[in-house]
Amino acid sequence: MFTLFALSMAMADRLIVDFQDGLSLEEARTILQEPVDWVHPLSEDESLAVVNTQNAEQIIDKFGSDPRIEAIELSIIYQALAQPNDPLYPQQWNLVRIGAEAGWASGGGNDIVVAVIDTGVSPVEDLEKSNILEGVSFVEGESNWHDENGHGTHVAGTIAQTTNNNYGAAGIAPNAMILPIKALSKFGAGQSEWIASSIDEAVDRGAHIINLSLGGRPSKVMEIAVKKAIQSGVLVVAAAGNTGKEGVRSPAALPGVLAVSATGPEDTLASYSTYGEHISLSAPGGDKSQPHGGIIQESLRSGKPEFLEFQGTSMAAPHVSGAAAILMGAGADNAENVTTLLLENAIDLGEKGWDKKYGHGRLDVAASLHAQRLQTHGARASVALLFALAVGVMAQQRFGMITILAMSSFTASGGLFWLPSLGPLSKPLLSHFQNSLWQSALLWTAMSIALLPSKMLRWVGIGCCIAVMCHLGEGWVNQQLSSPIPSFIWFPLNILVLSIPVALGVIVGRYMKGE
Repeated sequence: MFTLFALSMAMADRLIVDFQDGLSLEEARTILQEPVDWVHPLSEDESLAVVNTQNAEQIIDKFGSDPRIEAIELSIIYQALAQPNDPLYPQQWNLVRIGAEAGWASGGGNDIVVAVIDTGVSPVEDLEKSNILEGVSFVEGESNWHDENGHGTHVAGTIAQTTNNNYGAAGIAPNAMILPIKALSKFGAGQSEWIASSIDEAVDRGAHIINLSLGGRPSKVMEIAVKKAIQSGVLVVAAAGNTGKEGVRSPAALPGVLAVSATGPEDTLASYSTYGEHISLSAPGGDKSQPHGGIIQESLRSGKPEFLEFQGTSMAAPHVSGAAAILMGAGADNAENVTTLLLENAIDLGEKGWDKKYGHGRLDVAASLHAQRLQTHGARASVALLFALAVGVMAQQRFGMITILAMSSFTASGGLFWLPSLGPLSKPLLSHFQNSLWQSALLWTAMSIALLPSKMLRWVGIGCCIAVMCHLGEGWVNQQLSSPIPSFIWFPLNILVLSIPVALGVIVGRYMKGE
């Protein structure tokens, strides 16, 4: 009898039903009249269920258009998109190629949560000092979120490997927080519902970015989960696939997803990389046919930590996720803004403009970050300049004073945002301050206090005061809202706040003129 039961279960289909959010398990069972269970206990809030049945086709036909069901389909297997090989001495040409150094000098993705939905993540030695959050596993039979395959750990390392620690390899955004979510088994494969549940959980846990270095056939359940994530403001990055042919795989082909193809050391499309109309941009994925041509990070081999060289679009996608974390950590407003920065500042390869192989071009962290600085700090600097000129005119001082006042306020409020443009000359300062001081109000507040008593330099001090008020004014406006707003929206709202330094400047100016 037990043998017959086991055979019948083996022949059963695994049906995935995405009910309307909030539907109870009892209601789901009543609707289908089948033994329904949640895909995972954490899938209850999304009402994502699994049914092991021999009547899958009949159930799909009967309930396919039921308004209480968002999607109903057979479970689909997804595969990790990588090609691991023997370890080689670390040579990270890929980080040099994308300008990762600029990201390290700009906060390294500080406090940005990147969900790595993969085979899990193991806290190997070169990740021990990185910010690895408590993870979760959606893989049946693998309750521990630690990696038993190596793929997810390698992906996480590209994003946030501990950097500048005299050990191993570097990561793109070492100060980002990795949220490990296991959706692929120790064999590198996972069901569509596991991945969909993982995406839902990443959103629930506050992920800013979701990295999907995996692919398979289209899944409605997956599409719904990705759509909800994007609508929640999460940036979703996915690997295009390793077919070497045209035809981007799901979930990279879904609307709103940043689909990433892979390039090699020569900045040409890797032979294995999938390409097509859905490609957003390309990034280094490795080419092991060339010496030291793979992507090297600390991973696992037979369960033991080891530096391994992988290639695949799975390796390209986390380059983009890491770059996105850098931009968000440096002040980019939202996922849409980050996407625009990445695409508009990519290095154009192949045919001019967008093309099927490289999308908008190959990822360039340095160029994207520079554009973000201009965007974020440029508006603030412009507002400070206008108010400095207003103070100077209203104080009725000579032109030379107005020039000094305007230049000092513009420089201070911009936070020296153009400093990286100076190239090698900027490196000592950037590496020392690591972004936090030279873009803060502290330095300029101190300068204001120091310069105000000086008769010759007091106008520089007043300019710095105006700049600090611009900086704080932006922060004040953003704190009044549920989420940060773009610079072009906040600066008109700063008028009320900035009227204070203008009034003070006029009073001080008139007082000084009377001396």
